[in-house]
Amino acid sequence: MNSSYKNLLIALIIFLTANLMAVDTAENFYQINCKACHTIGGGRLIGPDLMDVETRKDREWLINWIEDPAAVLASGDAYANKIFEESNKVPMIKSPGITKEIAAELLDYIAKITSEGGEKEVVWEAPKFTTEDISKGRSYFSGSLKFENDAPPCVSCHTVNSIPGLGGGRLGVNLTDVYQRLGESRGLSIWLKAPPTATMVPIFSKHPLNEQEIISLMAFFKNEVEVQSRPQFASVANFILYGILGTIIFFSVFGAIWANRFKAVRRPMVKGIR
Repeated sequence: MNSSYKNLLIALIIFLTANLMAVDTAENFYQINCKACHTIGGGRLIGPDLMDVETRKDREWLINWIEDPAAVLASGDAYANKIFEESNKVPMIKSPGITKEIAAELLDYIAKITSEGGEKEVVWEAPKFTTEDISKGRSYFSGSLKFENDAPPCVSCHTVNSIPGLGGGRLGVNLTDVYQRLGESRGLSIWLKAPPTATMVPIFSKHPLNEQEIISLMAFFKNEVEVQSRPQFASVANFILYGILGTIIFFSVFGAIWANRFKAVRRPMVKGIR
């Protein structure tokens, strides 16, 4: 074989391999970070349907948006704010590890799926929740009932208005209205299957929730919306009170232990002066 043809064949193989790898990388990235909020031709979830997305905005804008949505939103961009309002004011999250190169590959992957006719629109039938589902959901949320795959309880980072006592965690957002904000049962179920936030991806990719756990949590969150509980003042007051009492006890114990700290030095010095 002529060396020029051989070099051309090698270059073609490298090109095709690189493109196939890029598609695989983009598809994996999409499945992990994007699918919880979007479809490509399957209808709106939390965020807009991405089919033909490059007919709505130019590629440069889309790459900037995918790479750092918070910055584009903060700039006052009208289209970004339109997306924010239409998504129940749920902001798009910056995906872990995202770069301009990956954003471009994602757009290529979306264009590929679009050219193939897109995903089939999902006909969603909301599950019928029982009082047992609600009760189990509350138990999963609070941690009194363990998840099958050892995922941490929601209460370690989140709270809802109906929780008494000290309430839940404050690391994450209050989830009282999450059922509405994430598109009710369809959007919420997809989110719970693969939460795409930087904090939750490394945890729930290794400890996923099963179908029954997701149904129970959805039932609990739906009930929270229907009950429309106000924030528990007692939980806030208890948190402050316990914080003050804990501080007093800590300093009292610390003071008692530290009170004699100079005796071993001062007494011999005083005796020596005398």
